[in-house]
Amino acid sequence: MADGKKPLKVYILAGQSNMQGSAHQRTFAAIGDDPMTAPLLQEILDPEGNPVVCENAWITYLTGGRDGETILRGKVKVGYGFDSERIGPEYAFGIMMDRALDEPVLLIKTAWGGKSLAVDFRSPGAGPYEPGEREKENGRVPEEEAVGHYYREMIRFVRATLKDAESIGKVVPGYDSEQGYELAGFVWFQGWNDLVNRHHLEQYTGNMIHFITDVRREFDAPDLPFIVGILGVYGTDPDSRRFDKGLRASAFRKAQFDAVEQYDKRAPEGFRGNVIAVDSGPFYELELSDIYWKRRLAGNWKRQVEQGKMSSEKFKTECARYGFGDGELTAEEQRIWDRCASHAEYHYLGSGKTFVRFGKALAEAMLAMEKQ
Repeated sequence: MADGKKPLKVYILAGQSNMQGSAHQRTFAAIGDDPMTAPLLQEILDPEGNPVVCENAWITYLTGGRDGETILRGKVKVGYGFDSERIGPEYAFGIMMDRALDEPVLLIKTAWGGKSLAVDFRSPGAGPYEPGEREKENGRVPEEEAVGHYYREMIRFVRATLKDAESIGKVVPGYDSEQGYELAGFVWFQGWNDLVNRHHLEQYTGNMIHFITDVRREFDAPDLPFIVGILGVYGTDPDSRRFDKGLRASAFRKAQFDAVEQYDKRAPEGFRGNVIAVDSGPFYELELSDIYWKRRLAGNWKRQVEQGKMSSEKFKTECARYGFGDGELTAEEQRIWDRCASHAEYHYLGSGKTFVRFGKALAEAMLAMEKQ
């Protein structure tokens, strides 16, 4: 091996908008408000108080939106989320892996907002997509070429990145073919578009099992450590929440956990324990969510009052029913909101405290699997 260099450790991160990441760096400061999380600031900020830029961990990121495809690359830092000032799970994941490993680290991230496992990321083993009755009725049956498109794009991008020393060297300076690389793990974080579609939700467990199987087959890595990030919007007990009660969040979380459990049971002896679930629910900020819903619901009711669609008495009744007081945020609630949130609820409120803790949890889980 050239100059005693260790093989490059490669981790694939894939999913939809919450893998992209919505947490603005201005929300990092709020991590220090909680004595339980304050020590994290020492891990993600440098001595001058600026967000860390990794020394030996790099990332290449394929995403896309209205403006077309985008490929970003460089050292792991803030800016590989929704925009140049936001993060997803990759930030803390990369920092933790950089510090824990002697080898250089490469993250290959592919994530697009609004994508389902049933259609967009459908893998070959799941077979052709069978549309639901509602899709047939409203004429919204996905085109054949759309089925599995983002699965194929994910595979294509990983292969293109790892094609040869030149392609890897575009991301990791100084890489050479004698150094080599090791495909060391896969992290999947996705689910909202399957959660909100009953037809997709019902097939999620099977689709996830096929996805894991197909990814491992694509890369000839039957024991590739694989993490399924469990959707945790609404926390670990969504049914206990007062808001958005129509969503089948608990059923979806169960479908994800079931996929991991069933896959592990089917795995041959010696290949068990390297597909695991890591729950993002414990890191969801429920108190911040309460403020979000007060802003959203009371704000909507106020507009209805102004438009003559709701009486003032009805407004007061609704506020009392939800414990919203007079419908105005208190000074403390406004302070917390401004300091902690930077996006909508289904994007984990854009909370740095959430994304940093979850990214760290993913790294810890991956490192634990590597030690087995």
